[in-house]
Amino acid sequence: MIRFGTFVAVGWLGFAIQLTALAALISIAHWPWLPATIVAVELAVVHNFLWHERVTWRDRRVPGFKRFARFNVATGITSIVGNVALMAMFVGGMGLPPVAANVLAVGTMSVVNFFVADRWVFAAALICVCATPAAAAPQPETLNAWNRYVAETEARLEATISSPRSAAQNVRAEGESVGVASGTISRWRGSIFVPGARLEQVLNRLQYPGTAPPQEDVVSSRVLARGQDSLRVFIRLVRHAIVTVTYDTEHEMTFRRRTPTIATARSVATRIDEVGGGDRGFLWRLNSYWRYEQVAGGVRIDLESLTLSRDMPALLRPIASPIVSRIARESTVRTLEALGAYLQATSTHDS
Repeated sequence: MIRFGTFVAVGWLGFAIQLTALAALISIAHWPWLPATIVAVELAVVHNFLWHERVTWRDRRVPGFKRFARFNVATGITSIVGNVALMAMFVGGMGLPPVAANVLAVGTMSVVNFFVADRWVFAAALICVCATPAAAAPQPETLNAWNRYVAETEARLEATISSPRSAAQNVRAEGESVGVASGTISRWRGSIFVPGARLEQVLNRLQYPGTAPPQEDVVSSRVLARGQDSLRVFIRLVRHAIVTVTYDTEHEMTFRRRTPTIATARSVATRIDEVGGGDRGFLWRLNSYWRYEQVAGGVRIDLESLTLSRDMPALLRPIASPIVSRIARESTVRTLEALGAYLQATSTHDS
């Protein structure tokens, strides 16, 4: 409420400037009300930004021109479009005097502009602040929570390996995030059906050559070592979550044939290095669990992935959590779709 009160106070000063400029342009310069409104609003926008930068959101200050451009584009366009639309209604439709109509228009747009500024313009700067390097490694209590969660997940997956599954025709993705001490564990799962595929063929394609299928999140990959039923793979991985970060990672992947129709794979990232140095804590740990089953007409593939990252500041959480969740869901879908397309192409080629 304090921030909103400051916003309103600054807004009233800007409104005084806008009203004075509007009256002068109409009365003295004899401008039509439409261009006069646009210029007056822009003068108020510049005034308001300077005060919001130094007073209203001074705790989120990040120097640079980009935030002014963002403010001008967001609240400026909102104010201009909103004011022009309301002025057209008040002046053109209701016949009110331009100055009186402008008072009503500004009052209506004030609340809209506050939420635009708070949730995008200055929140984006806060995200940049939070994206600076954090602790180089998770805390011991964070790792303990991760290890417990991994153990529980692997026990659950082991107990349900033979559970019957339907032949999922489309990619499905769902997930959740769990807050732990100084960290966040995210669990995402999905499935895809590869029609016409055979289990033996799928396992062979995954182990030979054993690199990740082409997809948006994988820049490059190669096999570092190969065992009878295992692979050690290097993957340069790109993650988009608030900011785009590139990692050089290594993964130990172990395949197990469970039954004549079911196989599994467990992938654990043994190295995660942020390219460019530093560690902002966006990806500390990454495990993936795969299940492959021969079903009528093809192979069903299930994926469940776990990641560990730094905790999210409480102030940022309402804004960033939906964005992170959406991006994580899209990443899971892309991974499954890329794998499905790769296996489908090779299946068609072999046949």
